Amino acid sequence: MSVSYKDGKIIVDGAFHEATHYDVANNLITAQFDGRGAISKYAVMNKYSVFSAYYTLISVDGVAFDWNAKKHVEMVGKKLVATFATKDFDMELTQFLDNNSNCIYTQNVVKAKRDIDFRIVNNFGVNFSSYVEQLLANRLSVGNICKIIGGLVGKKKPAAKSEDGVMFIRGNVMGDFYFDIAANSELVALEAERGFTNQFEYGAKIAKGETKVLRYVVSAGTRGDFTFCDVKEALRSFDSANAEADKYILSLKCPVKLESDFLESYYKSLLNTSLSNYKELGKFKGFLAGIVYQFPARTYYRDAYWTVLSVLPVHPELVRNEIITLANGINKKGECPSAVKFNFKNYWGNHYDSPSFFVMMLYDYIAHTDDKTILNEQVACGTVLESAKLVLDRLYQEVEESTGLLLKGGEYNRRDWCDNVFRSVYCTYDEVLYARALFCLGDIYSLSDKELSKKYLDMSEKVKKSINDLLWDDKKGWYVNYKSENFTEDNLSIDTVVAVLYGIADETRSKRMLENMEKYLESKNNKEQVAGDFGTLSVYPFYKNIRDIVQKSSLPYYYHNGGDWPYLSCIYSYAKLMYNMDYMYPLTRWFEYNIEKGNYTPIEFFSPIQKDGSLLQAWSSTGAFVLSYPDGQFFKKTIKK
Repeated sequence: MSVSYKDGKIIVDGAFHEATHYDVANNLITAQFDGRGAISKYAVMNKYSVFSAYYTLISVDGVAFDWNAKKHVEMVGKKLVATFATKDFDMELTQFLDNNSNCIYTQNVVKAKRDIDFRIVNNFGVNFSSYVEQLLANRLSVGNICKIIGGLVGKKKPAAKSEDGVMFIRGNVMGDFYFDIAANSELVALEAERGFTNQFEYGAKIAKGETKVLRYVVSAGTRGDFTFCDVKEALRSFDSANAEADKYILSLKCPVKLESDFLESYYKSLLNTSLSNYKELGKFKGFLAGIVYQFPARTYYRDAYWTVLSVLPVHPELVRNEIITLANGINKKGECPSAVKFNFKNYWGNHYDSPSFFVMMLYDYIAHTDDKTILNEQVACGTVLESAKLVLDRLYQEVEESTGLLLKGGEYNRRDWCDNVFRSVYCTYDEVLYARALFCLGDIYSLSDKELSKKYLDMSEKVKKSINDLLWDDKKGWYVNYKSENFTEDNLSIDTVVAVLYGIADETRSKRMLENMEKYLESKNNKEQVAGDFGTLSVYPFYKNIRDIVQKSSLPYYYHNGGDWPYLSCIYSYAKLMYNMDYMYPLTRWFEYNIEKGNYTPIEFFSPIQKDGSLLQAWSSTGAFVLSYPDGQFFKKTIKK
């Protein structure tokens, strides 16, 4: 398949049988289209995954369509459009989501070159285990679950019905799990499993030279709650939903002019990824980390911090909502978990980096919007400002008095972004974030309390000095990854680039460190590593102490042990931009490499030799932030007094 870029779209040309998987999402669901008409994935937020498999087959006059036909696929926003031609017909396939409905829209515009009987059959498997897992999560007894599963066995196959020109099928999968279909043409339920059809057909007879528009809408969820969608009404609103999808695409505009079709497509893809992960569920309003982080729905302090950077210049109100949601996840002790669930319950509590990210996000928001009213918003532990103070005062309990540095103590100290590595006692990444957060809180308090302001600013300077005195390796030319009394991991870790972003490193050290990152972490320049030109390694060399690495990071070139994390590649590129260095390789190589592999939405992490991470990953949108602030001054902006 060949790839090109135009009008913000990712364009792929190839054979019809070649899948072009494209992930999309709105406020309620995620889905994946395969460029052949199938809905290869479908998940309802905070509920369950719907399909275990999905297949779409086309026939003309009862004969299967030739899958070797050439196709042209365009992907942008929440929409995929595929066009192809055969000797019998031309067809344009469109699949999309609107902004807020739990349904998936499909349209086939078919122009016949002779009289034909055109049919499409869809068959799918249901992911029953995902639904059962949801029942278990809600603490239903095994006996009740068995009754739910068995209660629908032997039910009659549902028949298609017609109402005001709309044909529809209502299906009850099990318990309160429904699956409904509506179409504007002849709709037939074929094979059925339990109380729903898992194979259906639609189509029409089309005369030579005639064009027919064949549409269908599917929805799965729970009748009577926030996930329910009336497919008949959705079908009747098809045109307005399509217009909504197009309007959304037009809204994906970079604040600055971009100089190439590639960068335009890159930006739209990344901003779409940020916005696609924004969800509202009652009082919960925030950005999920990605597709695999929606059961239960939750927002992470660290993921959200990097995610909102791309959103801030275009939708600051969503960033404000995120801050309020994170503030409501702080407990009365001032502990921040890794993430806040939809019900504001703790998800993997008391992290080392989460408190700093909360304060830093609050600061960046105020500095770039001048909206100081957020400081007085009432949340779980008082005001937002009181919550920011509370979390840093709690984090101070983990501080060594003599140096001011955080001590990551105990055996189980994986409570930061690098959660597959035991990094103790001094971890450069966590120390820098803490220093930055202290500065941020100090500058915020300059608005209202000069004494507290000085206290936190002085603490920040003390931590900054200790980082430079204890963690800089002058022989190597970078900050060590982490060190304790008995062991130092002195590999070059990309997450230490935060020392450049936040001015912890002076200009001389910053340039030296960035030059070494360019030499050792950019795979095209590193002649020692053997995996080729794939992007930016997260560390090099790989971890020395095998007792410190677990799970996926046990393997080289994988996860935290040298895998490419696009969000880190992009913030590293921004650090290079700050110093007028060539930043395009770390900014874009990961994206191009994954497009070549068929990953058409931003990936969480990847390896040239190991399994890929998940797609449509929120914080991998950070490259859109880099393009939005090309002057390199974002982190130097302070609060207006």
